[in-house]
Amino acid sequence: MDYVIHMGDVTCGGGTYEMQLDAFRAALHRAHCVFDKLPMPAYVLPGNHDSLPGGDWAYFDQLWGISPGIGHTIDLPMARLVLLNAQGHSPAQLQASLPDDPVTGWVNDQELARLDEALATAGGRPVVLFMHQVLLPWQSDQPWKHFYGVENASAVLDLLAAYANTAAVFQGHAHRLNVQTVDLGQRPCTFVIAPSLIEYPLAWLLLDFSQKEIHVQMRRLHLDDLAEESRLSGAGQSWRAGKPAWQDFFIDLL
Repeated sequence: MDYVIHMGDVTCGGGTYEMQLDAFRAALHRAHCVFDKLPMPAYVLPGNHDSLPGGDWAYFDQLWGISPGIGHTIDLPMARLVLLNAQGHSPAQLQASLPDDPVTGWVNDQELARLDEALATAGGRPVVLFMHQVLLPWQSDQPWKHFYGVENASAVLDLLAAYANTAAVFQGHAHRLNVQTVDLGQRPCTFVIAPSLIEYPLAWLLLDFSQKEIHVQMRRLHLDDLAEESRLSGAGQSWRAGKPAWQDFFIDLL
């Protein structure tokens, strides 16, 4: 394995879980130590639960050494990976969300400009985008809700369509596996929502890049009893694992 990419919600902070300041800082620090000891580079984007209530990501940004609202770019021989920071909310947006965190995403102007440049300078390499909140509503039996999304998703999608060099978009936030392919500009783009490690199916995605494609495989944690407890909770959570075809598939890079 060459890289680890975490798309956000490293902790259960934010307004939803009412985590106290000391506990939040300790949890985030422990998580950072774990990532720091991995034998490969780890890139971590903030999620809405990586903030204090009201959306202050200052401690997260300090630990991971990132500028507020700004992500990363990783250049591979066969693709450019753009990690887009969707926690770029303005002070007014943060204030309006109190006492909770802003659950929806927002990509600020500086991050949009960085995305624009990354797309423009990718050369012949396809781009693969990673972010926390969801850019495009899914098509399935489960209802779409506004809080899963990015408030200014249209600004991001317009850039992707204009350059037409994005092969895939990987997202988190919604705790479900979902895959759909749509045309963006002159190119098909596959939108993937990754499953959650803390809710059924307790799984992550392994991406194997070659010159012509990405092989995507869902990998479950070896916590069968906990996964079964989660699957049976509420009205049933089996739907979160998605269709069997989504658990092992390919995305064309050419």
